[in-house]
Amino acid sequence: MRIFLPVIAGNSLKTASLFVNRSILSQMLLLGLPLLAFVLLLLFYTNGRIVENIVNHTVARNAQFQTRIMALALEQLLAEARNHLLILAAGALDKQSMVRRLKLQIRSSNFHYREIAFIGLAPENKYLLLNYMGDIITVPPDVTMRTLSGPFHNVGSARLPGRVNVGQPLEVSYAFVPVSNSVQSLTFHVLRFSTPVHDAKGNFQGVLALSLDLAAMRDVVSAFSSDGAAGDGKESTNVRSLFFDRDGWMLFQSEKPNVEQRETPLSSDTVRAGFRGDFGRPGFSQAFRPAPDYLNYWDMVINVQNRRVGRISLPETGALWGDGQLRVEGVNYVPVTTPADTDDERNVIGGLAVLDSSFTATRTGTQLFSVYAFCFFGGMLLLGICLARITRAADKQLHALAVELQSRNEQNRDDPLVLPLLLPALEKIKGASNILLERLHGAMEHRLFRQAEATALSQREPVEDLPEPGNVPSHGLVGFSAVVQSLKSQVQKAAQVKADVLIVGETGTGKELVAEAIHQASERADGPFIAINCGALDEALLMDTLFGHVQGAFTEAKHPRKGAFLAAEGGTLLLDEVGNATPKVQQALLRTLATRRIRPLGADYDVPFDTRILAATNAELTGENTGGTFREDLYYRLAVITIRTPSLRNRKEDIPALLMHFLAEAVTARRPGMSRTIPKISRGALARLMRYDWPGNVRELKNILTNALTFCEKNLILAENIPIESGDDAPAMSHEGGEWYADKPGLAAAQRAQDNDWGKKFVQLNPRQKEILPRIMSLGSVSRQEYRALAGDNISVRTALYDLQAFVRLGIVRKEGRGPALRYLVVSSGDALDRAKGYTV
Repeated sequence: MRIFLPVIAGNSLKTASLFVNRSILSQMLLLGLPLLAFVLLLLFYTNGRIVENIVNHTVARNAQFQTRIMALALEQLLAEARNHLLILAAGALDKQSMVRRLKLQIRSSNFHYREIAFIGLAPENKYLLLNYMGDIITVPPDVTMRTLSGPFHNVGSARLPGRVNVGQPLEVSYAFVPVSNSVQSLTFHVLRFSTPVHDAKGNFQGVLALSLDLAAMRDVVSAFSSDGAAGDGKESTNVRSLFFDRDGWMLFQSEKPNVEQRETPLSSDTVRAGFRGDFGRPGFSQAFRPAPDYLNYWDMVINVQNRRVGRISLPETGALWGDGQLRVEGVNYVPVTTPADTDDERNVIGGLAVLDSSFTATRTGTQLFSVYAFCFFGGMLLLGICLARITRAADKQLHALAVELQSRNEQNRDDPLVLPLLLPALEKIKGASNILLERLHGAMEHRLFRQAEATALSQREPVEDLPEPGNVPSHGLVGFSAVVQSLKSQVQKAAQVKADVLIVGETGTGKELVAEAIHQASERADGPFIAINCGALDEALLMDTLFGHVQGAFTEAKHPRKGAFLAAEGGTLLLDEVGNATPKVQQALLRTLATRRIRPLGADYDVPFDTRILAATNAELTGENTGGTFREDLYYRLAVITIRTPSLRNRKEDIPALLMHFLAEAVTARRPGMSRTIPKISRGALARLMRYDWPGNVRELKNILTNALTFCEKNLILAENIPIESGDDAPAMSHEGGEWYADKPGLAAAQRAQDNDWGKKFVQLNPRQKEILPRIMSLGSVSRQEYRALAGDNISVRTALYDLQAFVRLGIVRKEGRGPALRYLVVSSGDALDRAKGYTV
């Protein structure tokens, strides 16, 4: 800003007059900024120097302390392995005794070992045992001898009693090992311990080897590196831990702990990001060694080889970790050792490096910034006090002017502003404001009118960029969003294995569709796919449906029944709504899944079955909100693989594709003579669909679109044809009896009550009853024999009688006649059922 006032010479009054006559901005700059800048510079410099030294020293000590604790935990694990080996060597070494001892230890403690081998002097005294998923597996001798990295080729040759030899970390692969009635190839990453075995007379008998799973070491460092490892309930520092061998090969990094981490492959991808070097050490294909020009790394390796502890502060040295792709503030390292032959020495098997990327000093600087901000606002307060007298008069006049302008704006008034005499500049503003008030009022009315007109026309225009019907799948999982692609990927992966699958999702999200997709993509696609609703049948009928019965098991059992498990032989069985099963049914399912055998009602023998089991539920089966009604052991049997179907509210970007899919499906199903052209969707209708929260998910969307297709005109679905509440302009909705109805013209209150009652009845039927009911409606009446014929799957007399009694109990049919002449007459017409299925969500 440039000021053209001359410097006035004279007494102090003239100098004060020069200051007062300046603008408000000039006075603020001349009085406030120098004082505020002086206070802030002094505070920043003093506090910054002090805190920087304290924080850097504290962070270094804490990080080094955490690294030492992790190394001690690893060394304790190695010492336990050494002690386990000596304990095993002191006992019976025949194969049967060793298997019994190992199984006992697996049941009683966390068993971290993969290989147990005894190399006796005679060939018959050699054996190799593997621990795979809690089972002890005997490796055939020919496989053992072919495996060059196995214990028969890689054990120490020392024969001194009590001496334990520790090898280097290895990757060992066994081909064609019998596992659970199949032959598999097993690969382990182990650290092998071996010790000579002598008899009571001191004669050398052989060598006993015990291999520690490197995943157990990875679990130890992962536990210390995870959030909350400090035990204070807060997040720990953001660290990554790396284990490398004594030659500098990176072997594995810490991972986020989870239930199935033990089977997660070892990896060092994150910590070696940006490094250049060699990949694959002999005997360990996944190992990585950086190039020699990474001096910081190799200095650390040399120090570890010399059993020295240290820290690399990267910002201080100016170097980067892995060319800077992984931002690291400091690296703490410590050697990991095992006891040597003498008590005063220890052998270095590798090193542990902890990469601290928490940037604690940076976060501390952020906290200091808040202190500095407080000081800044304090300085501003002092500045405000100095400027208060200067700006008070102008502020009052500006406030009065703003109040008058706001009042006229809110009331759409165009009368002139009436205020006391203002400062000259404000008087000019008041005159210009009076002119603008009138012009803005007219312009606003014109703009609002044109905007409302344009909006109304735009909302009734068809959307042109919707997916083409040919580009949308006609069946299966419809959608192109990331969550649907992830769901499809999970389905494909689940279809490639034989494990049981638990499908969890809200009602209407397509759990049965996911189950069918898994079946069709699996090798069992040519087999049957049977779905049983566990919540629609009572306990006795569900047991009979699932497990079947033999002839004569009860009074009406004139013919044997295989049950769903055997009926789906070679295919897939879906247990829908499994969370509603009674405790007795849960107990039977648990035994069946554990043994893969069933016992039909009345049978004295178990029948094996080859059926893949899928289960579906719309509620969580475990947790505090379940009330403990579902067995945890059954849950873990079913949830070998868990797939969660996403709700529609979480993938609204799929609504256009689903919209075209359901409209094409509804148009195809129309009666002959009706239009088969897929209607267009207006912008207003699509916006209403996208704003809705969809509590009923995809099923609700399908019902809404079917309803809209019925009432739309001129082959265009408008916003008023969408019977949902989605904004201020949505049509009125009524909630009666737990179900939603749109207030459509011609639908009287009595008719809605009737449809709602039919909807309640319809949802209580099992899938078989829902399929047969429309045909019974068209016939008007049915006998028990005719019902069995309509079922078409050779259901028993007892099942047919149960279904018909359920119809009678719900008031859908009534009995007439007795004995062989007994018939079940339909109470109402089929139109009520169609409306109930159409309006019930």
